[in-house]
Order: sequence, then C-alpha cells, then structure tokens
Amino acid sequence: MGFADFKDMLGQMSQARAQMKEVQKKLGSMRVTSETGGGLVKATVDGEANLVDLEIDTSLLDADEIKVLPKLIKKAIQEAQKDARKQVMSDMKGMLGDMM
Repeated sequence: MGFADFKDMLGQMSQARAQMKEVQKKLGSMRVTSETGGGLVKATVDGEANLVDLEIDTSLLDADEIKVLPKLIKKAIQEAQKDARKQVMSDMKGMLGDMM
C-alpha cells in the first residue's frame, strides 16, 4: 500500500467520522410517533428509541377502561421504537450507499 492509498484511506475515515456526527445529531432530533387504541394512546420516541412524549386520552382513565391502559401504553411505545429503528436503518443504508 502506497502513501497515496494511505492518504486516501485517511480521507475516507475522516469523511465517515463527519457523517457519523451528522447521524448522531439527526438521531437526537428525529421524532417518530405511533398510536394504539384508535389514537387513544400516542408515544413519541427519538431516533435512539428513547421515549420523549406520551399522550393518553382521558377517556381511558374511566374505571372500566383503565385496565387496558398499560397494554396500550406498552404497545404504543414498542411500535414507536420499532418505527424509529426502521427509519434509522433506512437513513444509514442511504448514507452507507453514498460512501461505497
């Protein structure tokens, strides 16, 4: 491997590092929302799948409905996390494709 090859490889590594910083910024600002129970529970996560917001319709606080509340909350959070992971993977494929 010659000096030019080594220099090119260092340049690619530097570019990859810069792109990773961009990705980290984007993950923190990305928001993905999923809902369950016909929209009665909404969970929003960031690009790292951290819960950032949870909305619960007050009709679920009725004594008869409150039994389903934990299940709806859990499902909304899981769906939002799954959707965030899908979006991140799609974005990463796009970035990796640009690097190849």
